[in-house]
Amino acid sequence: MVALAGVFFMKRWTIFFLAVFAVAVAAEPSQQTVDLKKVFTAAPLIYSVLSLLSIASMVIWLYSLATIRSKDILPGAFIQELKNQLRSGHFAEAETLCQTEPKLFSSIVSAGLSTRKLGAQVMIDAMKSEGKRAATAFWQRLSLLNDIVIIAPMLGLLGTVIGMFYAFYDLNRSSESINALFDGLGIAVGTTVAGLIVAIIAMIFYTTLKYQIVKTLALVENEALTISTLIDTRE
Repeated sequence: MVALAGVFFMKRWTIFFLAVFAVAVAAEPSQQTVDLKKVFTAAPLIYSVLSLLSIASMVIWLYSLATIRSKDILPGAFIQELKNQLRSGHFAEAETLCQTEPKLFSSIVSAGLSTRKLGAQVMIDAMKSEGKRAATAFWQRLSLLNDIVIIAPMLGLLGTVIGMFYAFYDLNRSSESINALFDGLGIAVGTTVAGLIVAIIAMIFYTTLKYQIVKTLALVENEALTISTLIDTRE
């Protein structure tokens, strides 16, 4: 039993040292360099489209972050003035104030003020409908990022499949062209790598933007609910 335990112990340590050695070898910097020009010329159309998709995702993300901000959608001075008008019963002046401030929150309050004489439930429904309509542009931007996440890896895979098709198309290869064959396959795989990189970046943009949209719309909803309690529907 002791001998068997010793053999088992030695095998465990041997496997451990072999794994460490493999990791160390993999971590060594490779002496091979990648010719980016050669890689790009192998599939210029697909790489160009992937580049445009990456630029488009960054532009959508930056523009959305710059426009979907709580302090812009919910300006403090406007909300305070609006509450003062509503507390004073100046509903017409409050509606005019909302029309002079064309933003998401003001459009929601304006919809509530224009339907307040129809009853509280109708007013609340009108504010919810206007909120969904006004927030459509935000969700459309998010949908565009999601489309890029889906299209980019598929486009990269298409480039790889086309490259492999042309690499294996010539069946009468000589032994001297085997190295060229593997070089072509390596270049063809580059489109899939590029597509995955673009998709991962777009997914990061998608996640951060979704968090920003959900947080901002939640604040707008809470503030609109507070405003609705100040609107008198009995007139």
